[in-house]
Amino acid sequence: MIVLDIILIVSVFGVMVFGFFVMKSFDKFLDENRKRIKQDKKEKEPSCVMLTTDLTDEELIKNIRTYEKQHGDAHITLFQDEDDM
Repeated sequence: MIVLDIILIVSVFGVMVFGFFVMKSFDKFLDENRKRIKQDKKEKEPSCVMLTTDLTDEELIKNIRTYEKQHGDAHITLFQDEDDM
């Protein structure tokens, strides 16, 4: 009877260790896919945003901050169309 209990304990422990390693590799797989999906989504987003004069100063700043949070390093270039002069 003791031998059967020891075999049961060892087999349950083995299944738990096996499950741990399977879940660890599954977690790594999901993390890599999440990063790939995030990168694909980022590539599909526009790399520039046109801010018109119809927006208030607060809305302009909000849009700039939102774009900067989504894309990390952002550079702002301002120019005036020659037709508007």
